[in-house]
Amino acid sequence: MKARILLIALAVLAFVSCKEKELTPLEPETANYLGTVTVVYNDSSFDNDSIEVAFNPSEDGLSGSVTIYKIRFVPQMPVTIDVTVPNLAMAATPEKIVLSCEQVVPLAMGGEFPRYTVTDFRGEIVGKELSFSLNFGDYPTSFRGSRLIE
Repeated sequence: MKARILLIALAVLAFVSCKEKELTPLEPETANYLGTVTVVYNDSSFDNDSIEVAFNPSEDGLSGSVTIYKIRFVPQMPVTIDVTVPNLAMAATPEKIVLSCEQVVPLAMGGEFPRYTVTDFRGEIVGKELSFSLNFGDYPTSFRGSRLIE
């Protein structure tokens, strides 16, 4: 009888110890990334190297924004500008943070830029890497970069 109770106790202990830990979603946090923005213009890719992008989650953790600093979208552009893509939906898993938006008007130089409405924003933060793709108006654009050490 004692042997039977011991076997049952060992089986229960083995079952409990094999139970998987519950994984918690990543906690979104404000961070800056350095990488390359690629813009497709007139069927050619234009790379902007060493571009800084800031990711800012909302307080409730359900949305966020990205700001691209000192970007030149085409070689002929005489100045660089900062552009913010607001109102990105955000979902966190234990492995990554997923960002998305079907359509939103970007902000730059103190106002909205409806001519360059952002469509099909898809992005993710995995580890210390941020990547995303979107269309600024008719111009497919993408970014891939690594988190800056703060």
